[in-house]
Amino acid sequence: MDYTAPKNIDENLRLLLESRGREDGPRVERFEVDTQVFWIKRVEQLKLRYRLQKGDPRKAFERERLAYHEMNAVQAPVPQLVAEGQDFLVLPDCGRDLRELMKHDADTARRDQMLLDASVMLATFHGLGFAHGRPSPKDMCQVGGQMLLLDFERYTPQNNTPMGQARDLVVFAFNVAAHSPKMRGTLPEAMRAYRGKGDEAIWPLAQRWCRWFRWADWVTKPLQSRPEGRSKEFKAIPVVLDLFLSEDKPLV
Repeated sequence: MDYTAPKNIDENLRLLLESRGREDGPRVERFEVDTQVFWIKRVEQLKLRYRLQKGDPRKAFERERLAYHEMNAVQAPVPQLVAEGQDFLVLPDCGRDLRELMKHDADTARRDQMLLDASVMLATFHGLGFAHGRPSPKDMCQVGGQMLLLDFERYTPQNNTPMGQARDLVVFAFNVAAHSPKMRGTLPEAMRAYRGKGDEAIWPLAQRWCRWFRWADWVTKPLQSRPEGRSKEFKAIPVVLDLFLSEDKPLV
């Protein structure tokens, strides 16, 4: 089922959102109109030091705007851009992100199903020819029972390739393993769900990508033994490598 974008946004509402977006405000602002909630994203204002560290925020903003235009045009599973200006974007509220939902939902079956739905959604997104760049459960949400993907500041059309999509899949699994550790046991099933929906060529490419990074497991072994809170990303490395490379055979 394709994401059903908000239709027939009232012109007065659109003008109000555009007016608010042009005002000075935080980089990300929650804005409520009657019973509707929207999020305004403005170009980040950085001092030189942080520009050198994080890159040009204007380019990141333009990458995200390009992404929403391209993806909305083909009804990809992403939110509908409802208003925009030279320095801002306005998106509808999509509720809590998937990482929060999986963290706080006490129903194991429901948590597992959310991860499976997210994996299928990522496969659908890839099937439309796109790659996200750094997909994570914190960049996914559930609206009306459907998963949507958010945050495209790292989007670039040059990554819309099978290898870019394979990297997406590995990064997604890594973010689940690192930041939602109680979901690690569901990751094999989530990968099967992705493969059942996605291009058969992606899995071997993801395995190749993991082979290139086997060294990361070797060099971080001392750090993996530290307490969970201080080494969650290091501890996720062997989990993900085993997920993709166990006995170096395809997951079936």
